Amino acid sequence: MMMLTSCVLASSFSVFAQDAAKQDSSQKEETKQNETKQDSMGKDEMKQDSMGNDSMKHDQMTEDKKQKRAHKARSRARRTQWAKTR
Repeated sequence: MMMLTSCVLASSFSVFAQDAAKQDSSQKEETKQNETKQDSMGKDEMKQDSMGNDSMKHDQMTEDKKQKRAHKARSRARRTQWAKTR
């Protein structure tokens, strides 16, 4: 009877240990997957940031072009007026 109890107890411990090891490995796998997701999300955010920077550069370039055109138009108008007064 004592032998049977100790065998059942030993098998229960081994099953418990195996279950704990499985849970530990699954938690490690989940953690690794979450870290991978966070890394890829971080890369996506960086891509979006760089895309945002590109659009800001484009907006700035467009604004610069508008200012140059306005400056040229004012200069032309001044020259035309100056030529008329001569």
